[in-house]
Amino acid sequence: MGVSWGVATRPKQGQTVNGDAFVVEPFQPHGLHVAVIDGLGGGEEAARAAQAATTQIRATPAQAPDELVRRAHTALIGTRGAVLAILTLNLASRTLTFVGVGNIGIQAYSATPIKPISKNGIVGYRLPPLLKLAYTYNYGDTFVLYSDGVSSRFGLDSSLDTSLAPQALADTILLRYGKHTDDATVVVVRVAE
Repeated sequence: MGVSWGVATRPKQGQTVNGDAFVVEPFQPHGLHVAVIDGLGGGEEAARAAQAATTQIRATPAQAPDELVRRAHTALIGTRGAVLAILTLNLASRTLTFVGVGNIGIQAYSATPIKPISKNGIVGYRLPPLLKLAYTYNYGDTFVLYSDGVSSRFGLDSSLDTSLAPQALADTILLRYGKHTDDATVVVVRVAE
């Protein structure tokens, strides 16, 4: 069994610092965390908050995703804060969990209905009661996590070739649906047998 993934990310037009960040972090024995983090606002302070969250996720990847969000919340107190979502795959059992705070989007291309939702809040400022949603998935399923700098309308685009390799799909979504008025990040993950 394997996972292929791709990421496309860029700062807001006219900026050189991206306030978005992402994590694709495997952990033993069969896990993979995929996260998108959007530091509030833009520029250096947003990037600092987003990077603090990525550090927490990478430091102890075997932790449950809701615990990782709580650790990120503690680490981000005193920063601008961030919104984030973590998709956690168990590659042995073909199960996944999703925990999200704020407006990070997720689109699942699967025969199984997978429609996770995030809770309103800001990591580092106002953490809501976390909702950990669990699903099963199939081999060949594709998952797209994206910051609010990407329009969710790509999920309705019937001309979008979702069978593209993950990197090509991420690049296409960012090119067609990325907003120039915000930092934008797309992470695409596909699971194979």
